[in-house]
Amino acid sequence: MNTPKNTPVVPRNILFPFILLTSCFAGWGLANNMTDTLLAFFKRMMSMSDFQTSWIQMAFYGAYFCLAIPAALIVQRFSYKVGVLFGLGTFTLGGLLFYPSSLLFAGASDMMRYTYFLISLYILAGGCSILETAANPYILAMGPAETATRRLNLAQSFNPLGSIIGVLLSTFFILSRLSPLDAEDRAIMEAIDPKSLETLQISELQGAMGTYVGVSLVLVVIWFAILFCRMPVCSAAPIEKGIARNLWSFISIPFDAFHFNKGSFFDQMRQVLSHRNYLWGVIAQFFYVGAQICVWSYTIRYVMQELNVLEAHASWYYTVTLVVFIGMRFVCTGLMKYISPNILLAFMSGMAVICCLGVMFGKGMMGVISLISISGCMSLMFPTIYGIASEGLGEKVKIGGCGLIMAIVGGAIITVIQGRISDSVGIGLSYIVPAICFIVTGYYGLMTEKGAEYKDGKTTMPKIPGMLFILLGIAAVGMTFLCINSHRSQAVVIESSVEGSTTQYYLSEHSNQKGTFDVVELVRLSEPNSPFKGIIRYYSVRNLKSGEEVLSEDITYFAVGNCVLNQDKLTVRWAGAKKDEILSWSESEDKLKFRDRDYQSGSLQLNHLSLTEEIMQRRLEKQMDVE
Repeated sequence: MNTPKNTPVVPRNILFPFILLTSCFAGWGLANNMTDTLLAFFKRMMSMSDFQTSWIQMAFYGAYFCLAIPAALIVQRFSYKVGVLFGLGTFTLGGLLFYPSSLLFAGASDMMRYTYFLISLYILAGGCSILETAANPYILAMGPAETATRRLNLAQSFNPLGSIIGVLLSTFFILSRLSPLDAEDRAIMEAIDPKSLETLQISELQGAMGTYVGVSLVLVVIWFAILFCRMPVCSAAPIEKGIARNLWSFISIPFDAFHFNKGSFFDQMRQVLSHRNYLWGVIAQFFYVGAQICVWSYTIRYVMQELNVLEAHASWYYTVTLVVFIGMRFVCTGLMKYISPNILLAFMSGMAVICCLGVMFGKGMMGVISLISISGCMSLMFPTIYGIASEGLGEKVKIGGCGLIMAIVGGAIITVIQGRISDSVGIGLSYIVPAICFIVTGYYGLMTEKGAEYKDGKTTMPKIPGMLFILLGIAAVGMTFLCINSHRSQAVVIESSVEGSTTQYYLSEHSNQKGTFDVVELVRLSEPNSPFKGIIRYYSVRNLKSGEEVLSEDITYFAVGNCVLNQDKLTVRWAGAKKDEILSWSESEDKLKFRDRDYQSGSLQLNHLSLTEEIMQRRLEKQMDVE
């Protein structure tokens, strides 16, 4: 597996095309990791569960599965360059669609609002799928075969640079626009005035829309740069002359998939799948991508839980994971000059399993460090699996590439499974899912090192019965169906803005109505290295009796807002208001003064989510009676 040390990884004559193509690697890295932050964004903005937000990854990586074969057919019919341009153009279109999606948000149902963005992400990810299907084998083919795996690792090393940029953009322009109001606060806002909640959500959406549209405009520049650059051909298919001929060639591409004669797409795919080394590589890639997306999708949520911070603060730890990822990618690329990629893959997979156990059973900073360490272990896995699986395919690497990109659907399926487990047993224990995935990638590394199928047709990789694939397919469909139709309600998971936040109640009884109290509920957010922050909920409770739960018909909500403490003065900005209001609060005496009334510390038994749900249901029933 070791290559001659004097063989260039990137020859000088292809340096500029290599740089342009490498910018595409950074581009889809940016898209992948911006999508990861969207899980935390939509969870808070639309008060979703982990399972519901995981459908973002289902849409994103499901597109990879659906469009990988069309991408391979485009490359086969035309060239790698045409595939790259088509993928980059579709990628750009998906980002631009965030603008109409944000315009359609107002007035639509929650399901349709979410669907508009899922469609935009699906198109964007479809472009990434086509781009990756064309770009990965293009990098392998554009230089010496002896250094193909190292060259792909080098190009992939710039993928996390785009990832870091994506997280930074998300932190400054998306997550920073999020109000700390949690599911309960937003439910209260909806009970007071549904329009105010929609106004808040639209304001928060502007950050996500503007960021995706801005990135798309940058991609337009890259598209034209590649269009006018003399890229290496690396293709046996000559480009037809004339716009009409090329247009017909493009339109007729789908018909290629229905040919079964010798040399057709399906015939070549059958030959590729007969290589056990390749087939196992597809399986390993499926589980690796699933593990990677699981680890990164819930990084922000895990850090919020373990360190008691909000999304914007937790995203900095996500940035650290990507810095570790890219640093280890360069380290592993260098080590491959002396150590077999297969052995490195197996070793790093074993270390990743150990780190997953640290995430599951570690607490606080120890768990976060374990989580960050997983990214270092994952750094070499995707390009290494891709390179090992592609060895021996020759010209069929174009067809083989689509299978390895289709395997990215693991990021959709496995993330949904982890989301369901996270809702059931907690986000920490849910990391058992990526741990199992890393066991599969480690097995692939060990078995291919012993004797993979390259030239002589011999391999130590076991044969995979066709029936096993059928059973696994049925099991996957069944699990997805059970997840969607589980008896467990997929309503919002009740939780505080931040794990570890504390709630204090201050009550003031009406002088002329015994048993009726005005309540100021103070939710203190534990955010390190920052001034006191919190949420204030203001409402009235009638017929209040000690030890009894508050009923929906006995509560009237007035306002909810964000607050900060400054010298015993709580400054609150009520949702929808344009001016701040001051509350006097003495933490030592546990007293609060608000609107010339004294409030004493007390306790209540209430669940804002269930209360507001009943209020909204009665409001809906009244509207139906009027109609």
